[in-house]
Amino acid sequence: MMQKLWLIPLLKSLPFAVLFVLSIRHVYAAPTGFVLQINLTPAICKIDASQKRSRQCLEGYALTVSGLMPEGVNSRSCATSSTAVLSPVQKRLLMRIMPDENTQARLWRSVGGCVSMNATQYFRLMVNLADKLNMPAEVTTPTSISVNRDHLKQRFVQLNSGLSPAAIQLACNNSQGSSLLTRIQVCYQSNGRYQACHIEQVQTCANQMTIQGSY
Repeated sequence: MMQKLWLIPLLKSLPFAVLFVLSIRHVYAAPTGFVLQINLTPAICKIDASQKRSRQCLEGYALTVSGLMPEGVNSRSCATSSTAVLSPVQKRLLMRIMPDENTQARLWRSVGGCVSMNATQYFRLMVNLADKLNMPAEVTTPTSISVNRDHLKQRFVQLNSGLSPAAIQLACNNSQGSSLLTRIQVCYQSNGRYQACHIEQVQTCANQMTIQGSY
């Protein structure tokens, strides 16, 4: 996180106990890792009426990124009032994976206070991680298919060196009696390497899941 130079004279005059608390807060604010959240767009378009007129639904996106969420931080300290100002080139790259500017703005306002980087760096990291992740053909199928949960995780492992099943979490919604895959989460260390997910999640996917084809 960028150091605020105008705070230095104030810090020198503070008692040790206060400095200690501030130091803990600063260390605590640094993420220990990140979770890349990827939505299976056809499934979201099917079950969420509010999304059906969104660009990703109307233009037939197979996958969209909904966020790169910091781990190991106090979520109450993550909000920011700063605005994400991106270059035209970066906006174009970001729109490929997150094609809604309002979603981009909301995401930055919700995490910008505790990611230890500015908006340009944050969205660059998100795009880079998404681009490096090789996706199994099953998750971009044009027709609806049934897949085994563990098999799909192994497909990710086969396609991405260093990735383990523990670094992947799948989320499903019950749709017409079937377990519909709606989100894939991949967990990373702060240096961008894969790590086992630390976030707690109740298993929401059955052994046999449905992947929604093109919406």
